[in-house]
Amino acid sequence: MVEKSIYATPPNSKESEMMVLGCMLTSSNSLSIGSDGLEDSDFYHSEHQIVFKGLKQAFSQEKPADVHLIAEELKRIGKLDLIGGIAYLTTLVQYAGTSAYVEEYVEIIRKKSVLRQMIESSKVIEKKALEEPDDVYSCLDEAQSYFFRISQKANPSLGVHLKELLSGMKGETKMPYLKDLQLKQEAYHTRDPNEPIVTGLPSGFTDLDKLINGFNKANLIILAARPSMGKTALAVNIAEYLVFERNLAVGIFSLEMTADELLHRMICSLSEVESERIKTGSLDGMEYQRVVETVGRMQTQTLIIDDQPGLKITDLRARARRLKEVFDIQFLVIDYLQLLSGSKGHFSVDNRQNEISEISRMLKNLARELMIPILCLSQLSRKVEDRAGHRPMLSDLRESGSIEQDADIVMFVFRREYYNSNDKPGLAEIVVAKNRHGGVGDVELAFRKKFAKFSNYTRDSSSSDKESEDAFSAFTPR
Repeated sequence: MVEKSIYATPPNSKESEMMVLGCMLTSSNSLSIGSDGLEDSDFYHSEHQIVFKGLKQAFSQEKPADVHLIAEELKRIGKLDLIGGIAYLTTLVQYAGTSAYVEEYVEIIRKKSVLRQMIESSKVIEKKALEEPDDVYSCLDEAQSYFFRISQKANPSLGVHLKELLSGMKGETKMPYLKDLQLKQEAYHTRDPNEPIVTGLPSGFTDLDKLINGFNKANLIILAARPSMGKTALAVNIAEYLVFERNLAVGIFSLEMTADELLHRMICSLSEVESERIKTGSLDGMEYQRVVETVGRMQTQTLIIDDQPGLKITDLRARARRLKEVFDIQFLVIDYLQLLSGSKGHFSVDNRQNEISEISRMLKNLARELMIPILCLSQLSRKVEDRAGHRPMLSDLRESGSIEQDADIVMFVFRREYYNSNDKPGLAEIVVAKNRHGGVGDVELAFRKKFAKFSNYTRDSSSSDKESEDAFSAFTPR
Protein backbone atom coordinates (compact mmCIF):
# COMPACT_ATOMS: atom_id res chain seq x y z
CA MET A 1 0.00 0.00 0.00
CA VAL A 2 1.41 3.37 -1.03
CA GLU A 3 1.15 6.03 1.67
CA LYS A 4 -0.51 9.22 0.50
CA SER A 5 1.83 12.23 0.48
CA ILE A 6 1.11 14.74 3.22
CA TYR A 7 1.92 17.46 0.67
CA ALA A 8 -0.86 16.43 -1.76
CA THR A 9 -2.75 19.59 -0.75
CA PRO A 10 -0.42 22.43 0.32
CA PRO A 11 -1.34 24.20 3.57
CA ASN A 12 -4.02 26.84 3.04
CA SER A 13 -7.11 28.32 4.65
CA LYS A 14 -9.72 29.30 2.10
CA GLU A 15 -12.07 30.61 4.78
CA SER A 16 -9.39 32.94 6.19
CA GLU A 17 -8.57 34.24 2.72
CA MET A 18 -12.28 34.92 2.06
CA MET A 19 -12.64 36.61 5.44
CA VAL A 20 -9.68 38.98 4.88
CA LEU A 21 -10.78 39.92 1.35
CA GLY A 22 -14.35 40.50 2.54
CA CYS A 23 -13.09 42.76 5.34
CA MET A 24 -10.88 44.70 2.91
CA LEU A 25 -13.90 45.27 0.62
CA THR A 26 -15.96 46.72 3.46
CA SER A 27 -13.50 48.54 5.77
CA SER A 28 -10.77 51.08 5.00
CA ASN A 29 -8.94 50.02 8.18
CA SER A 30 -8.96 46.37 7.07
CA LEU A 31 -7.85 47.47 3.60
CA SER A 32 -4.81 49.11 5.19
CA ILE A 33 -4.05 46.13 7.46
CA GLY A 34 -4.35 43.58 4.65
CA SER A 35 -2.33 45.63 2.14
CA ASP A 36 0.51 46.22 4.61
CA GLY A 37 0.60 42.69 5.99
CA LEU A 38 0.22 40.49 2.91
CA GLU A 39 1.42 39.94 -0.65
CA ASP A 40 -0.66 38.41 -3.42
CA SER A 41 1.60 35.33 -3.34
CA ASP A 42 0.49 34.71 0.27
CA PHE A 43 -2.94 33.70 -1.07
CA TYR A 44 -3.22 30.08 -2.19
CA HIS A 45 -6.31 30.37 -4.40
CA SER A 46 -5.76 32.11 -7.71
CA GLU A 47 -9.08 33.98 -7.66
CA HIS A 48 -8.12 35.43 -4.29
CA GLN A 49 -4.77 36.57 -5.64
CA ILE A 50 -6.58 38.48 -8.41
CA VAL A 51 -8.97 40.19 -5.99
CA PHE A 52 -6.14 41.07 -3.58
CA LYS A 53 -4.06 42.64 -6.37
CA GLY A 54 -7.00 44.87 -7.28
CA LEU A 55 -7.54 45.87 -3.65
CA LYS A 56 -3.86 46.57 -3.01
CA GLN A 57 -3.59 48.66 -6.16
CA ALA A 58 -6.55 50.75 -5.05
CA PHE A 59 -4.96 51.17 -1.61
CA SER A 60 -1.58 52.22 -3.05
CA GLN A 61 -3.31 54.82 -5.27
CA GLU A 62 -5.41 56.04 -2.31
CA LYS A 63 -8.63 55.15 -4.12
CA PRO A 64 -11.80 53.82 -2.46
CA ALA A 65 -12.40 50.07 -2.76
CA ASP A 66 -15.79 48.37 -2.55
CA VAL A 67 -17.51 45.56 -4.43
CA HIS A 68 -18.61 47.66 -7.42
CA LEU A 69 -15.38 49.63 -7.83
CA ILE A 70 -13.20 46.50 -7.68
CA ALA A 71 -15.61 44.70 -10.03
CA GLU A 72 -15.28 47.55 -12.54
CA GLU A 73 -11.47 47.46 -12.30
CA LEU A 74 -11.35 43.67 -12.77
CA LYS A 75 -13.76 43.94 -15.67
CA ARG A 76 -11.55 46.59 -17.27
CA ILE A 77 -8.51 44.28 -17.22
CA GLY A 78 -10.53 41.27 -18.30
CA LYS A 79 -10.28 39.25 -15.06
CA LEU A 80 -13.75 39.58 -13.55
CA ASP A 81 -14.97 36.29 -15.03
CA LEU A 82 -11.87 34.50 -13.73
CA ILE A 83 -12.99 35.06 -10.13
CA GLY A 84 -16.64 34.12 -10.70
CA GLY A 85 -17.99 37.57 -11.48
CA ILE A 86 -19.47 40.21 -9.20
CA ALA A 87 -21.46 37.46 -7.44
CA TYR A 88 -18.25 36.09 -5.89
CA LEU A 89 -17.23 39.54 -4.64
CA THR A 90 -20.64 39.82 -3.00
CA THR A 91 -20.13 36.40 -1.41
CA LEU A 92 -16.81 37.58 0.03
CA VAL A 93 -18.50 40.57 1.66
CA GLN A 94 -21.28 38.39 3.11
CA TYR A 95 -18.71 35.86 4.32
CA ALA A 96 -16.71 38.47 6.20
CA GLY A 97 -19.45 39.82 8.39
CA THR A 98 -17.13 41.72 10.75
CA SER A 99 -13.58 43.08 10.59
CA ALA A 100 -12.94 42.96 14.35
CA TYR A 101 -10.43 40.13 14.08
CA VAL A 102 -8.93 40.77 10.65
CA GLU A 103 -5.35 40.75 12.09
CA GLU A 104 -5.86 37.15 13.25
CA TYR A 105 -6.97 36.02 9.79
CA VAL A 106 -4.05 37.87 8.20
CA GLU A 107 -1.69 35.97 10.49
CA ILE A 108 -3.28 32.63 9.56
CA ILE A 109 -2.80 33.38 5.85
CA ARG A 110 0.81 34.43 6.46
CA LYS A 111 1.61 31.24 8.40
CA LYS A 112 0.09 29.02 5.70
CA SER A 113 2.14 30.91 3.10
CA VAL A 114 5.37 30.35 5.09
CA LEU A 115 4.63 26.62 5.28
CA ARG A 116 4.12 26.46 1.50
CA GLN A 117 7.37 28.34 0.92
CA MET A 118 9.19 25.90 3.21
CA ILE A 119 7.76 22.97 1.25
CA GLU A 120 8.75 24.48 -2.10
CA SER A 121 12.25 25.30 -0.86
CA SER A 122 12.60 21.78 0.52
CA LYS A 123 11.69 20.37 -2.90
CA VAL A 124 14.34 22.52 -4.58
CA ILE A 125 16.95 21.56 -1.97
CA GLU A 126 16.04 17.87 -2.27
CA LYS A 127 16.41 18.03 -6.07
CA LYS A 128 19.83 19.70 -5.81
CA ALA A 129 21.00 17.22 -3.16
CA LEU A 130 19.89 14.21 -5.25
CA GLU A 131 22.04 15.53 -8.11
CA GLU A 132 25.07 15.08 -5.78
CA PRO A 133 26.85 18.35 -6.64
CA ASP A 134 30.65 18.51 -6.44
CA ASP A 135 30.53 21.53 -4.12
CA VAL A 136 28.45 20.16 -1.26
CA TYR A 137 29.14 23.07 1.10
CA SER A 138 28.10 25.67 -1.45
CA CYS A 139 24.88 23.69 -1.87
CA LEU A 140 24.46 23.69 1.92
CA ASP A 141 24.96 27.45 2.08
CA GLU A 142 22.39 27.89 -0.67
CA ALA A 143 19.94 25.73 1.30
CA GLN A 144 20.50 27.87 4.39
CA SER A 145 19.92 31.03 2.35
CA TYR A 146 16.53 29.72 1.13
CA PHE A 147 15.23 29.38 4.67
CA PHE A 148 16.90 32.57 5.84
CA ARG A 149 15.05 34.52 3.13
CA ILE A 150 11.78 32.90 4.20
CA SER A 151 12.53 33.87 7.80
CA GLN A 152 13.28 37.46 6.83
CA LYS A 153 10.07 37.72 4.82
CA ALA A 154 8.03 36.08 7.58
CA ASN A 155 9.22 38.65 10.11
CA PRO A 156 9.00 41.95 8.24
CA SER A 157 9.86 45.15 9.99
CA LEU A 158 7.36 47.93 9.39
CA GLY A 159 9.49 50.42 11.24
CA VAL A 160 9.60 51.27 14.92
CA HIS A 161 7.45 53.92 16.57
CA LEU A 162 9.41 56.44 18.65
CA LYS A 163 7.15 55.66 21.60
CA GLU A 164 8.21 51.98 21.42
CA LEU A 165 11.89 52.96 21.43
CA LEU A 166 11.54 55.43 24.29
CA SER A 167 9.50 53.02 26.39
CA GLY A 168 12.01 50.22 25.88
CA MET A 169 9.55 47.88 24.13
CA LYS A 170 11.63 47.79 20.94
CA GLY A 171 14.88 49.28 22.20
CA GLU A 172 18.14 47.36 22.27
CA THR A 173 18.45 47.55 26.08
CA LYS A 174 14.76 46.62 26.64
CA MET A 175 14.44 49.34 29.27
CA PRO A 176 13.00 52.88 29.15
CA TYR A 177 15.34 55.39 27.55
CA LEU A 178 15.52 57.68 30.59
CA LYS A 179 16.16 54.74 32.91
CA ASP A 180 19.01 53.61 30.67
CA LEU A 181 20.40 57.16 30.62
CA GLN A 182 20.23 57.29 34.43
CA LEU A 183 22.24 54.07 34.69
CA LYS A 184 24.80 55.48 32.26
CA GLN A 185 25.14 58.59 34.42
CA GLU A 186 25.71 56.48 37.53
CA ALA A 187 28.29 54.35 35.72
CA TYR A 188 30.06 57.46 34.45
CA HIS A 189 30.43 59.02 37.90
CA THR A 190 31.63 55.77 39.52
CA ARG A 191 34.05 54.70 36.77
CA ASP A 192 37.84 54.76 36.93
CA PRO A 193 38.81 58.19 35.48
CA ASN A 194 41.61 56.51 33.51
CA GLU A 195 39.22 54.09 31.81
CA PRO A 196 38.12 55.18 28.32
CA ILE A 197 34.39 55.63 27.68
CA VAL A 198 33.38 53.36 24.80
CA THR A 199 29.98 52.08 23.70
CA GLY A 200 31.34 49.22 21.61
CA LEU A 201 33.65 46.34 22.46
CA PRO A 202 37.00 47.71 23.66
CA SER A 203 40.20 46.83 21.84
CA GLY A 204 42.36 47.03 24.96
CA PHE A 205 44.24 50.02 23.52
CA THR A 206 43.14 53.17 25.34
CA ASP A 207 43.85 55.81 22.68
CA LEU A 208 42.37 53.69 19.90
CA ASP A 209 39.17 53.12 21.88
CA LYS A 210 38.87 56.85 22.53
CA LEU A 211 39.16 57.57 18.82
CA ILE A 212 36.80 54.92 17.38
CA ASN A 213 34.55 54.41 20.44
CA GLY A 214 35.23 50.68 20.41
CA PHE A 215 33.98 48.06 17.96
CA ASN A 216 30.21 48.37 17.62
CA LYS A 217 27.68 45.70 16.72
CA ALA A 218 26.99 45.02 13.04
CA ASN A 219 30.18 46.89 12.02
CA LEU A 220 32.73 45.69 9.49
CA ILE A 221 36.22 46.86 10.46
CA ILE A 222 39.06 46.55 7.94
CA LEU A 223 42.61 46.36 9.33
CA ALA A 224 45.09 46.66 6.46
CA ALA A 225 48.87 46.77 6.07
CA ARG A 226 51.75 45.59 3.95
CA PRO A 227 53.12 42.10 4.76
CA SER A 228 55.07 41.79 8.05
CA MET A 229 53.75 45.09 9.43
CA GLY A 230 52.04 43.27 12.31
CA LYS A 231 48.36 43.30 11.33
CA THR A 232 47.85 39.67 12.38
CA ALA A 233 49.61 40.35 15.69
CA LEU A 234 47.36 43.35 16.36
CA ALA A 235 44.19 41.43 15.49
CA VAL A 236 45.24 38.55 17.74
CA ASN A 237 46.07 40.97 20.58
CA ILE A 238 42.57 42.46 20.32
CA ALA A 239 41.04 38.97 20.35
CA GLU A 240 43.18 38.03 23.37
CA TYR A 241 41.95 41.08 25.28
CA LEU A 242 38.29 40.35 24.58
CA VAL A 243 38.64 36.66 25.49
CA PHE A 244 40.95 36.75 28.50
CA GLU A 245 40.16 40.15 29.98
CA ARG A 246 36.51 40.60 29.02
CA ASN A 247 35.50 36.90 29.07
CA LEU A 248 33.79 37.06 25.67
CA ALA A 249 33.56 34.27 23.10
CA VAL A 250 35.56 35.09 19.95
CA GLY A 251 35.97 33.32 16.62
CA ILE A 252 39.00 33.51 14.32
CA PHE A 253 39.11 32.40 10.70
CA SER A 254 42.82 31.93 10.03
CA LEU A 255 43.24 31.33 6.31
CA GLU A 256 47.00 31.95 6.35
CA MET A 257 48.28 30.40 9.59
CA THR A 258 47.40 27.02 11.08
CA ALA A 259 45.64 26.77 14.42
CA ASP A 260 48.88 25.47 16.00
CA GLU A 261 50.86 28.46 14.68
CA LEU A 262 48.25 30.86 15.96
CA LEU A 263 48.19 29.14 19.35
CA HIS A 264 51.99 29.40 19.58
CA ARG A 265 51.85 33.11 18.75
CA MET A 266 49.19 33.72 21.39
CA ILE A 267 51.15 31.88 24.09
CA CYS A 268 54.24 33.97 23.27
CA SER A 269 52.21 37.18 23.46
CA LEU A 270 50.34 36.37 26.68
CA SER A 271 53.28 34.85 28.55
CA GLU A 272 55.84 37.31 27.11
CA VAL A 273 58.26 34.50 26.35
CA GLU A 274 60.20 34.61 23.08
CA SER A 275 59.03 32.34 20.30
CA GLU A 276 62.38 30.61 19.74
CA ARG A 277 62.76 29.75 23.42
CA ILE A 278 59.38 27.99 23.41
CA LYS A 279 60.09 26.21 20.13
CA THR A 280 63.47 24.91 21.31
CA GLY A 281 62.43 24.35 24.92
CA SER A 282 65.32 26.51 26.20
CA LEU A 283 63.24 28.07 28.98
CA ASP A 284 64.34 29.02 32.46
CA GLY A 285 62.15 28.29 35.48
CA MET A 286 60.31 31.64 35.49
CA GLU A 287 59.57 31.48 31.76
CA TYR A 288 58.22 27.94 32.09
CA GLN A 289 55.91 29.00 34.93
CA ARG A 290 54.58 31.91 32.86
CA VAL A 291 53.79 29.53 30.00
CA VAL A 292 52.06 27.12 32.41
CA GLU A 293 49.98 29.95 33.87
CA THR A 294 49.07 31.20 30.39
CA VAL A 295 47.97 27.73 29.22
CA GLY A 296 45.82 27.39 32.35
CA ARG A 297 44.08 30.70 31.63
CA MET A 298 43.50 29.80 27.99
CA GLN A 299 41.75 26.55 28.86
CA THR A 300 38.99 28.36 30.76
CA GLN A 301 37.87 30.71 27.96
CA THR A 302 36.14 30.37 24.59
CA LEU A 303 38.26 31.14 21.53
CA ILE A 304 37.41 29.20 18.38
CA ILE A 305 40.02 28.96 15.60
CA ASP A 306 38.95 27.77 12.13
CA ASP A 307 42.08 27.28 10.01
CA GLN A 308 40.47 25.69 6.96
CA PRO A 309 42.38 27.13 3.96
CA GLY A 310 40.88 28.30 0.67
CA LEU A 311 37.40 29.07 2.00
CA LYS A 312 34.72 30.51 -0.23
CA ILE A 313 32.79 33.41 1.23
CA THR A 314 29.69 31.20 1.29
CA ASP A 315 31.57 28.56 3.32
CA LEU A 316 32.81 31.17 5.77
CA ARG A 317 29.35 32.63 6.15
CA ALA A 318 27.82 29.23 6.95
CA ARG A 319 30.59 28.44 9.46
CA ALA A 320 30.24 31.85 11.12
CA ARG A 321 26.51 31.31 11.57
CA ARG A 322 27.32 28.00 13.22
CA LEU A 323 29.87 29.62 15.57
CA LYS A 324 27.24 32.17 16.59
CA GLU A 325 24.63 29.47 17.14
CA VAL A 326 26.84 27.09 19.13
CA PHE A 327 29.25 29.39 21.00
CA ASP A 328 27.42 32.76 20.80
CA ILE A 329 30.58 34.52 19.60
CA GLN A 330 30.63 38.28 20.20
CA PHE A 331 33.54 39.15 17.89
CA LEU A 332 34.93 37.64 14.70
CA VAL A 333 38.40 37.98 13.14
CA ILE A 334 39.14 37.04 9.52
CA ASP A 335 42.78 36.72 8.43
CA TYR A 336 42.68 37.73 5.65
CA LEU A 337 40.28 38.97 2.95
CA GLN A 338 42.40 38.31 -0.16
CA LEU A 339 42.65 34.59 0.72
CA LEU A 340 38.88 34.22 0.43
CA SER A 341 37.29 33.36 -2.89
CA GLY A 342 33.88 34.34 -4.19
CA SER A 343 30.77 32.21 -4.16
CA LYS A 344 31.51 30.74 -7.60
CA GLY A 345 34.91 29.54 -6.44
CA HIS A 346 37.01 30.11 -9.54
CA PHE A 347 39.51 32.91 -9.79
CA SER A 348 40.50 35.05 -12.73
CA VAL A 349 42.28 38.37 -12.89
CA ASP A 350 39.45 39.89 -14.92
CA ASN A 351 36.71 39.20 -12.38
CA ARG A 352 38.77 39.51 -9.19
CA GLN A 353 37.55 43.05 -8.49
CA ASN A 354 33.95 41.87 -8.76
CA GLU A 355 34.81 38.91 -6.56
CA ILE A 356 36.33 41.12 -3.84
CA SER A 357 33.30 43.40 -4.08
CA GLU A 358 31.03 40.41 -3.49
CA ILE A 359 33.14 39.25 -0.54
CA SER A 360 33.21 42.64 1.20
CA ARG A 361 29.48 43.11 0.67
CA MET A 362 28.73 39.66 2.11
CA LEU A 363 30.98 40.32 5.11
CA LYS A 364 29.09 43.53 5.89
CA ASN A 365 25.78 41.68 5.57
CA LEU A 366 27.13 38.92 7.83
CA ALA A 367 28.05 41.47 10.50
CA ARG A 368 24.50 42.80 10.43
CA GLU A 369 22.98 39.32 10.39
CA LEU A 370 24.98 38.10 13.40
CA MET A 371 24.89 41.54 15.09
CA ILE A 372 28.59 41.39 16.02
CA PRO A 373 31.67 43.37 14.97
CA ILE A 374 33.77 41.66 12.29
CA LEU A 375 37.48 42.56 12.08
CA CYS A 376 38.75 41.60 8.64
CA LEU A 377 42.43 41.88 7.73
CA SER A 378 43.46 43.00 4.26
CA GLN A 379 46.61 43.43 2.21
CA LEU A 380 47.67 46.76 0.75
CA SER A 381 48.86 47.18 -2.81
CA ARG A 382 52.53 47.78 -3.66
CA LYS A 383 51.81 51.43 -4.48
CA VAL A 384 52.60 52.30 -0.89
CA GLU A 385 56.21 51.13 -1.38
CA ASP A 386 56.81 53.74 -4.08
CA ARG A 387 55.46 56.65 -2.06
CA ALA A 388 57.74 58.96 -0.10
CA GLY A 389 57.35 58.07 3.57
CA HIS A 390 55.38 54.90 2.67
CA ARG A 391 52.37 56.13 4.58
CA PRO A 392 49.26 54.07 3.66
CA MET A 393 46.12 55.64 2.17
CA LEU A 394 42.59 54.40 1.42
CA SER A 395 43.45 54.15 -2.28
CA ASP A 396 46.06 51.50 -1.38
CA LEU A 397 43.38 48.95 -0.45
CA ARG A 398 44.07 46.10 -2.79
CA GLU A 399 41.88 45.00 -5.71
CA SER A 400 38.64 46.84 -5.02
CA GLY A 401 37.31 50.20 -3.89
CA SER A 402 34.24 48.43 -2.52
CA ILE A 403 36.24 47.41 0.56
CA GLU A 404 36.41 51.08 1.55
CA GLN A 405 32.75 51.54 0.67
CA ASP A 406 31.42 48.57 2.68
CA ALA A 407 33.61 49.02 5.77
CA ASP A 408 32.45 51.06 8.76
CA ILE A 409 36.04 51.57 9.91
CA VAL A 410 39.29 51.29 7.94
CA MET A 411 42.55 51.19 9.90
CA PHE A 412 46.16 50.78 8.77
CA VAL A 413 49.18 49.47 10.68
CA PHE A 414 52.29 51.51 9.91
CA ARG A 415 55.73 50.90 11.44
CA ARG A 416 58.43 53.27 10.26
CA GLU A 417 61.19 50.96 11.49
CA TYR A 418 60.08 48.44 8.86
CA TYR A 419 61.67 50.70 6.26
CA ASN A 420 64.47 52.16 8.42
CA SER A 421 65.54 50.46 11.65
CA ASN A 422 66.53 53.82 13.19
CA ASP A 423 63.18 55.51 12.49
CA LYS A 424 60.98 55.28 15.61
CA PRO A 425 62.09 51.79 16.64
CA GLY A 426 59.57 49.95 18.79
CA LEU A 427 56.68 52.23 17.81
CA ALA A 428 53.71 51.62 15.52
CA GLU A 429 51.05 53.96 14.21
CA ILE A 430 47.45 52.87 13.81
CA VAL A 431 46.04 55.14 11.12
CA VAL A 432 42.23 55.38 11.29
CA ALA A 433 41.50 56.54 7.74
CA LYS A 434 37.73 56.00 7.75
CA ASN A 435 35.27 55.98 10.62
CA ARG A 436 31.62 56.08 9.68
CA HIS A 437 30.53 56.81 13.24
CA GLY A 438 33.28 59.09 14.54
CA GLY A 439 36.61 60.76 13.98
CA VAL A 440 39.75 59.76 12.11
CA GLY A 441 43.37 60.19 13.09
CA ASP A 442 46.52 58.42 14.27
CA VAL A 443 47.19 56.40 17.41
CA GLU A 444 50.66 55.37 18.57
CA LEU A 445 51.26 51.96 20.13
CA ALA A 446 54.36 50.27 21.42
CA PHE A 447 55.37 47.13 19.52
CA ARG A 448 57.55 44.36 20.93
CA LYS A 449 58.40 42.28 17.92
CA LYS A 450 59.97 39.36 19.82
CA PHE A 451 56.62 38.70 21.51
CA ALA A 452 54.46 39.81 18.53
CA LYS A 453 52.72 42.10 20.99
CA PHE A 454 51.29 45.61 20.80
CA SER A 455 50.68 47.63 23.95
CA ASN A 456 49.58 51.10 25.01
CA TYR A 457 52.19 53.80 24.46
CA THR A 458 52.57 56.53 27.05
CA ARG A 459 54.12 59.70 25.70
CA ASP A 460 56.49 61.57 28.01
CA SER A 461 55.64 65.28 28.03
CA SER A 462 59.23 66.39 28.72
CA SER A 463 60.85 68.86 26.34
CA SER A 464 63.54 66.37 25.35
CA ASP A 465 60.88 63.99 24.03
CA LYS A 466 59.21 66.84 22.20
CA GLU A 467 62.50 67.63 20.51
CA SER A 468 62.93 63.95 19.62
CA GLU A 469 59.43 63.84 18.13
CA ASP A 470 60.20 66.90 15.99
CA ALA A 471 63.38 65.24 14.81
CA PHE A 472 61.54 62.03 13.92
CA SER A 473 58.93 63.96 11.96
CA ALA A 474 61.63 65.67 9.96
CA PHE A 475 63.41 62.35 9.39
CA THR A 476 60.50 60.69 7.60
CA PRO A 477 57.80 62.58 5.69
CA ARG A 478 54.33 61.99 7.03
